[in-house]
Amino acid sequence: MLSFCSFKNGDKLLALLQQNNHAISIEGLQEAMQLSRRSILYLIKKVNRALSEQGLPLIQNKKGQGYYLEEQGKHALRSYEQEPIVYNVLTRPRKMRIPLKDLHLEDRNRLLDYMLITEPGISLQDFMDIFQVARNTVLQEIRHLESYNQKAPFQVRVTPRGRIMEGSELAKRRWVIENFAAILHLLERYYTLSYSPDIPALLQSYEDLVGNRLTDDAHHFMMYFLTWYDQRLINGDRVSFAQIEWSEEEIRIRDWAKEFLARHNVSDRSECLYLCRIMRQQAVISVSQKDALYGSLHIFAEHLVNRFASLSGLDIAQDRKGLVDRLTVHLISAYHRLQNGIRYQNPMLSKIKQDYQSLFYLTKAAVKSQEYLWHADFSDDEIALIATYFGGAIVQQTEELQQRQILVVCSSGIGTSQFLLLQLRNRYPQVHFTGPLSTAECLQFPLDDVSLVITTTSRQYFQNLTCPVLSISPLPTAQEWEELHNRLIELNFPVDTELRENVREIIDIISDYAKIEDMNGLLKGLNDYFYRKSHRMKVSSKQSQSTSLLKYVNYCSSEFPTPSLKTKPAWPEAIQYACEPLLHSHFIVQSYIDRIIALLSRYGDYMVLGKGVLLAHAKTKDGVLASSAALTLFQNPITMQSGKEIRCIICLAPQNQHDHLDFLALLLQKLNDAEWCKTLFTRSSQNELESFIWQSMDDI
Repeated sequence: MLSFCSFKNGDKLLALLQQNNHAISIEGLQEAMQLSRRSILYLIKKVNRALSEQGLPLIQNKKGQGYYLEEQGKHALRSYEQEPIVYNVLTRPRKMRIPLKDLHLEDRNRLLDYMLITEPGISLQDFMDIFQVARNTVLQEIRHLESYNQKAPFQVRVTPRGRIMEGSELAKRRWVIENFAAILHLLERYYTLSYSPDIPALLQSYEDLVGNRLTDDAHHFMMYFLTWYDQRLINGDRVSFAQIEWSEEEIRIRDWAKEFLARHNVSDRSECLYLCRIMRQQAVISVSQKDALYGSLHIFAEHLVNRFASLSGLDIAQDRKGLVDRLTVHLISAYHRLQNGIRYQNPMLSKIKQDYQSLFYLTKAAVKSQEYLWHADFSDDEIALIATYFGGAIVQQTEELQQRQILVVCSSGIGTSQFLLLQLRNRYPQVHFTGPLSTAECLQFPLDDVSLVITTTSRQYFQNLTCPVLSISPLPTAQEWEELHNRLIELNFPVDTELRENVREIIDIISDYAKIEDMNGLLKGLNDYFYRKSHRMKVSSKQSQSTSLLKYVNYCSSEFPTPSLKTKPAWPEAIQYACEPLLHSHFIVQSYIDRIIALLSRYGDYMVLGKGVLLAHAKTKDGVLASSAALTLFQNPITMQSGKEIRCIICLAPQNQHDHLDFLALLLQKLNDAEWCKTLFTRSSQNELESFIWQSMDDI
C-alpha cells in the first residue's frame, strides 16, 4: 500500500501509474479515477510538486499516448510502500470508517443491511462515526433503507441497545450469501480483511473429501464467509429447519461439517445441514464423477446443448463433449442455489444482454424449454452465466492462428473465463488465446510458446513467471482494452492487419519529408491513435438491423385438406408451403425443404418453439444459397405428428454460423411477449400480418 501523498487521490494516481508498463491516456485516467479531466490535470500538477520536493522523478507525458512513470521513479516509490494492516471489520462493522459520500445509494443500503445483520445493535452515534456524517443524515439513510427493504423478510427495529435487524436467522443468512461478494468487493477497497486462520486448511480438507476443486473466487468467498459464519456461531445465532432431510451428497460431507462446528462446541443438526448446503452451492472448476448429481446433471447438460444447437442452427459438434462436461460442472453449484432459493447476482448480466443479445436470448430459450426437468425457474442472472459457456463454444478461431499463445487466467471459474475469451477472440480473431486456466494451472503450464499471460487475478501470484503478465477485469474497461492493444502491438501479434499497413504507409510518407528520431515511439503513437479512433467509431455506430434476413411474410387462409390414412400427413405440406417463397426466389433449393421434413419425421417435433410456432431449419450444406427467412401464419392450426398444433411456421435458412443470430434473438424475444403472440395470432389477412410484422421489427 503506497503512502506518499498527504492529499486525496494522490497515492491512488501514483499506484495506478506504478502498476502500468505503458502510458495511460487522460481518458483512461478519468475512467480509472472517476474524476473530471480538469481534476486529473490539477491532481497531476499537485503530485509532481510533491515528487519534486522529495527529489523524485516526475510524472511524464508522452504526446499522443498519455502519462507514465519512468522505471527510476517506480523504483523510488517502493520505499513509500507500507505493510498492509489487517482489519476485522467483516465481523465488527462498528470499526469501519467509510465516508458516506464515497458510496452509491445501492452500496449504502447494502452496507447498512450488512451492519445491522452482523452487529447485535448499532446506535445512531455508531453510524455517525462510521460514515462521518451528522445525525440527520443517518436518519435519512435509515428511511431510505426502509424503502429498500420493502420486499425483504426482515426489518429494522429500535431497541435500548441500538437498531437491530429483526427477522428469521435463515432469511438474514440468505441475504448475506446473496450480497456477500458485493460486500467483500466494497470493503476490500478500504481494508485488508482478516479471516479465521484455520479456514484455508479446512477448505483444503473439504476439497480432498469431495474430490471437487473450488474456483479461486469461490475459495476467496468462502474464506471470508466462513469467518463471518464463525462469529455467528460464537454469538449464539442459530438456524432451524422443520424437517431434516439429507441428500446423498450432503451425507458425504456431514462429518466434515460436524468437525467445523465442533470448533465452537456446536452439535446442532440444523446448523450441520445448513453448512453442508452452503458448501455445495459454491462454484467448482472440477468435479468428481462420484458426485451423486453428476450423472443426472450430465444428462440435463446434454439436453441443453442439443436444444441450443437446434434453436441456433450452429454447429458446435467440434467440442460438444467438452462443452457438456463444463456445463455439468457449472450446474452442480447452480442446482444447489436454485433448490435452496439462493438468488445469484451476475455482475456481467447487463453487459451480456447488451453486447451479446442474440447469445443471451438463444440461451434463455434453450434453458426455459428444459426447466421442467429441474422443476426450477432459472433467473436471467443464471441464464447469462450459462450463456458464457455457449459463447465460448461458438467462437471459432481461424486456421492461420500463430503457434505463440496468450494464456487467459480467471479467478471466477470457467464461465467468466469463457466470457472473457469470447470478448478477446471477437476483438482479435488472429491471436491464439489459450484457456481458461486457474491460477494453479497457469503456474504449472509450460511457457516455451507463451508470449503473454492475461489474468483477472492479482499479478502478485505470477511474480516468478518469465513472460509478461497483464491484469484486466472480466469486463475490461476502455483503459484496459487500450493497454492490452498496445501490449499486443509491442509483442508483434496480428491485432489488425489493415491498421498496421496504414501505419507503415504513413511512416513511409513521413520519412520522405522528415527525419524520424524515434521510430518506435512514432509507431506506437500512430497505432494508439488509430486504435482509439476506430474503437470510438465502433462504440458510437448503431448495430445493423437484423430484419433484413426476413424476406417474406405470408398469410395462408386456405385450409389444408385432411389426409386419409393412405396419404402423407398435412404438416409436411404446410412446411413445403411455408418454404416455397424462398425456393422460388432462389434463396434455397428443394433439398433444403426435404431435409427439414426428414429431420422432423425422424426426430419428432424438436423444432417447435412453443406458443404455436415452428422454426423450420436444417444445415447450410443441405441447400442454402443465400441467408434468408420467411414467416407464414396459417388461419387454421396444423397438427404435427405428436399431436401438437402450430399456426406459424418460420423457415430459417442461414448461410453461415452467425448472420441469422440477431434475427433469431429478436424472434425469441418477441415470442416471450404474451401480448405480441396474442396480436400475431389474431391477424386475419395478408395486409394485417405484414403491417404488424414489419412494424414489430422496426421497433427494435
